[in-house]
Amino acid sequence: MNLWKTPLKAAGALAVASVLAAGLASPAYADTRGDFERVPLPFFWPNNSLDDVDAASSDSVWITGHQGEFLIPTGPYTGKVFPGNPVVRRWKNGAWVEYDLQGLPSNGTITDVDAVGPEDVWISGARFGEGANVTGPYVAHFTGSRFEEVEMPPGGRGTSLTASAAGVWVTRSGTVYRRTGDAWTQITTQPDIVTEQGYVRADDDMWLIGRPSRTDRTLLAYHWDGQTWTSVPWHEPPVGDTGISDMVALSPTDAWAVGTSYRTSPATPVLMHWDGTAWTSVTPPSGLNALTRIIEGEDGTLWALGHSLDEPAKPGLLRYSGGTWERVPTTAVPNRTNIYATALAVVPGTGALWTLGDVNIGGPVVLTDG
Repeated sequence: MNLWKTPLKAAGALAVASVLAAGLASPAYADTRGDFERVPLPFFWPNNSLDDVDAASSDSVWITGHQGEFLIPTGPYTGKVFPGNPVVRRWKNGAWVEYDLQGLPSNGTITDVDAVGPEDVWISGARFGEGANVTGPYVAHFTGSRFEEVEMPPGGRGTSLTASAAGVWVTRSGTVYRRTGDAWTQITTQPDIVTEQGYVRADDDMWLIGRPSRTDRTLLAYHWDGQTWTSVPWHEPPVGDTGISDMVALSPTDAWAVGTSYRTSPATPVLMHWDGTAWTSVTPPSGLNALTRIIEGEDGTLWALGHSLDEPAKPGLLRYSGGTWERVPTTAVPNRTNIYATALAVVPGTGALWTLGDVNIGGPVVLTDG
């Protein structure tokens, strides 16, 4: 474990503490969410990016990504890419803490973090080889002092991870496995489609959304009930050419998916609902041109994140309460004119929101309203 303590980093830690004293220490109530403050980040080597955020408590907020990727030009339109190093940081006691990643000291990225509990955290990403080619997956579990790599079941280069209080699953080459003790147990093999999004809620409640092929843009939805994968109706939004970026299942008869349609100019946010019979389009509140993430809070409130077309310096935030989606006012990122937010987490016990994304000037930003 390496605590962020170089002189420059220590100054940053003091800045973080000052921000906390100014307004991050006391989380707002749910009806005043969206009053975001920027959380100072540790130094990351350029080029860098952040991909995910999750939280298990106010002292267990995690961000993941990579840093240090660079390109050496070898011709007018060619170059050699040198992959960056993985980024995993924990917000604890008002500072960012770094832990060792067993088996992945460099040449990798961490794209997903699932914080099941304050000390029960799973991460997944990829290893890179020559020319930043993916050579295999990386999955690890936090032990309290470091992340220990977990051996994967057989499969291709990619792995999708889902970890929650209900269990831990990975999907490799279309086969879903559940973590049982220190081993993986095969649950099912998914339908043969080009996957856009999958979701595992339980051994008998899984979703797969995708397309028949890379050239056929028709969206398909399949549900697994523990015995059979069933194709279910998907009523495409009228604009078509939809990309699904995230989904959440609350029960076998209640699920939501979000995305973006690119057939319009500007693009159009997509919000879909499964009611146990079919997936149908729901009109979201106006002002956004993309939806990137949807999550369920501890109290059952649904939150959707996207890009604001009318106020691009502010994260686009929607809340579902009382059967209605509503726009939540948010605070603009200081000294920036645009943010494209892509990850969102709710802190259990406080309801505080954490989000991250890219801005028009500089690297990624992390924001919280608590």
